[in-house]
Amino acid sequence: MKKAEKFVWDAVDWILYIDMIATVILVFVNVIGRYCFNHSLAIVDEAARILFVWMVYIGSVVAMKEMTHIRVDILLMFLPKLARKIVDIVANLLVDGILLLTVRTTMNLVMENITYPMPLTRIPYGVVQGIIPLSMLLMLIINIFHLIDLFRKQPEEEGGKTA
Repeated sequence: MKKAEKFVWDAVDWILYIDMIATVILVFVNVIGRYCFNHSLAIVDEAARILFVWMVYIGSVVAMKEMTHIRVDILLMFLPKLARKIVDIVANLLVDGILLLTVRTTMNLVMENITYPMPLTRIPYGVVQGIIPLSMLLMLIINIFHLIDLFRKQPEEEGGKTA
């Protein structure tokens, strides 16, 4: 199981690397074209925008996995360990609810826009927007695992990192 998990996260990392490199190259080519040849390619702008949207959502999944999202927890530091654990569990359950709602809502959006192509690349808007429910679903799965870990830990075991 650990091998499969490592493979998946390595693949996600490589997708992010390739996405970032492709975005930088496309934008650089367009900047050179704009300033050196007085001509830019609109299709490159659209492709870079698509890559950037996907990069942001995949990056948010990685941030959720590594627990690096910004979190204000100054009040938690003053709570006893058991109360901190309870607040963490409630917060994770609220995040799960929001993620479920977002998956449901954005799936409707994707289905509505699956037949409408973008003007230049002709890629359907639904394909571009499809990363939203996919990333939210992955974050939901990750957050459920964090919640399971919270239930397994004893209040004394908990360190500085919270979900």
